[in-house]
Amino acid sequence: MQRNDQPQILGWRSSPHVSRYMLTDVVYDLDRQYRWFDKISQSQNDMYWVIEYSSKPIGIISLTEIDFVNRHASWGLYLGEKLEMPVGGLIPFYFYNYIFLVSDLGLHKIHGKVVQGNNSILKNHKICGYREVGVYREHLLRNGEYLDVYIVELFREKWLEKSYKYSKYIADFER
Repeated sequence: MQRNDQPQILGWRSSPHVSRYMLTDVVYDLDRQYRWFDKISQSQNDMYWVIEYSSKPIGIISLTEIDFVNRHASWGLYLGEKLEMPVGGLIPFYFYNYIFLVSDLGLHKIHGKVVQGNNSILKNHKICGYREVGVYREHLLRNGEYLDVYIVELFREKWLEKSYKYSKYIADFER
């Protein structure tokens, strides 16, 4: 992810079809976006990538709060572009193969939070071997309605048990 990607990323991030599944709301403020980018660019514990499909940027995937001592990290994904083909469900397979089979990060597990209503990602997590750790009940207030947030984790060993099914999903992740 580069500095010149930030206007498009902010457009995606502040769009209703993305923001409804995010833990925080973001207003369209490009100066603030550039400050955020400058901060995370200096971080040794956060990594972000622009997802491309057919050589076109379509979204963001991230590994954040990387804890190299305890060997875990949080991760996230969103697609800013609406696609005719449902490729979003395949992207995690590429990412897990990179994190657990290709990279030198040495992570034991990854974890995340999923906002209520994001049923496709919850289903995908179940297929991939995630364990639901818990639920923050009525954790987010959106449009006058409280939403739950699901806490999930995927262990390296659990992914390795399943990865033979997804071994063809390999992609470059520039660091």
